[in-house]
Amino acid sequence: MSSNPRSRWANAQEDEAVEAERKRQKEERRQRKAAKARKAEEEEEARRRKHSLGSTEDRPTKRQRRTPEPDLPPAKPLRFEVEGWNKSRSVEHYDKLNDIEEGTYGWVARATELATGKVVALKRLKLEAGDRSGLPVTGLREIQILRDCKHRNIVSMDEVVVGDNVSRLDNSIFLVLEFVEHDLKGILDDMPEPFLSSEVKQLLLQLTSGVAYLHNHWILHRDLKTSNILLNNRGQLKIADFGMARYVGDPLPNSPPSSSPSGTEAQSFSWAQRPTAVP
Repeated sequence: MSSNPRSRWANAQEDEAVEAERKRQKEERRQRKAAKARKAEEEEEARRRKHSLGSTEDRPTKRQRRTPEPDLPPAKPLRFEVEGWNKSRSVEHYDKLNDIEEGTYGWVARATELATGKVVALKRLKLEAGDRSGLPVTGLREIQILRDCKHRNIVSMDEVVVGDNVSRLDNSIFLVLEFVEHDLKGILDDMPEPFLSSEVKQLLLQLTSGVAYLHNHWILHRDLKTSNILLNNRGQLKIADFGMARYVGDPLPNSPPSSSPSGTEAQSFSWAQRPTAVP
């Protein structure tokens, strides 16, 4: 006979299933406890490693000898936002109406844009015959300044167009400018009576507003005269003809005084002299 008799009401299979479930739960609890302990150890190790790395970075490994920086003036930002240039369109998009005038740095005509019918002033840059040096500096300056300046009292430039024969520079570079009906010189020559004092004040206000904008952006016109001051039919004044204009900047520290002007600089210098009273 067996030493451990079973009850006749006992269910051997059910007892074995309960025992197996108890062992499984016990094993799961043991594994969870071990995983929790392992995670805590890893976090502590990471904390010690981070603390050790931070203390190493704070301490310089080797002393470096540095040259003292010179006392330079602070750099100035660009006067205008920098933009890109796109491919120029053909002058054939415009239809010439009539000639306006021929100035020192170019020939100007009235034209209309074929697509929109907008009336514009078409200025062809004047180049010396046989000059192989390309576009003159005066033309480049005028294009750059007109492209950068956005002011109600400065004539605006819509775009730069080129002729069909690009190999011929004397007939290939055109500035598409805002069309303004009159110039101040022509008005003064033809008007029967002088301007009223209120009109003079209004014109001077617009002129000084445009000049102040140029000077605030470090630009000197250097050729302000009545023929370069335009006036539309609504009485709005526009400064034009930037062929002699220049970008300027701060003088270099300890720079020697500049020498006497020559060439175009002497010409612009003569315009800047203080007016003399005539008896």
